[in-house]
Amino acid sequence: MQRPVFISTILLALSMSIAVPQVVSGNGNGKGNGNGNGNGNGNGNGHFKKIAVPNPEAPDFGAIFNWGLKLRNIDELFLIAGHGAHDSTGQIQFPGDAIGQTQYILDHFDEYLDDAGYDRKDIVRIEFTMTTDVTDGEFNAILGLFADYFAPVNIKPAAGTLRIVDALAIPGMMVEYEIWCAK
Repeated sequence: MQRPVFISTILLALSMSIAVPQVVSGNGNGKGNGNGNGNGNGNGNGHFKKIAVPNPEAPDFGAIFNWGLKLRNIDELFLIAGHGAHDSTGQIQFPGDAIGQTQYILDHFDEYLDDAGYDRKDIVRIEFTMTTDVTDGEFNAILGLFADYFAPVNIKPAAGTLRIVDALAIPGMMVEYEIWCAK
């Protein structure tokens, strides 16, 4: 699968961020509401902050991720292993369907985050891994799913490297996402 430098014009149309730094402050317990109105006063006195740092020389993908993200006053970092679209028995859901698998993962991820004491606004980095079977059209649709998922979050996470592999751990698995959270 080939990836053009400018993923698609659809992504540019999805992007709604303005190319200026945005700041979200919390109360040190990660309880900011994700829309820039956290409980902290933002003066750097122990309150967690996420600061988006756009790159004016790069395309604006702000609906999905930021090119740079500064984190200040972190109390905790939560690294989440790659999640695929499998149930508790390891059975792949939507085998061979990268879009269905991504939607399944996103549909179940908030509950996993909540059980760990986190929220999607606490996501600071995403690593994407896909198989060579994922088409460019599916890839663009997946990015649209992530744009929808992060729509209520003011400061989007930074994206890690997109990895394209021949296969993933379980037959039929086409996508896997690693997530980093902080608060």
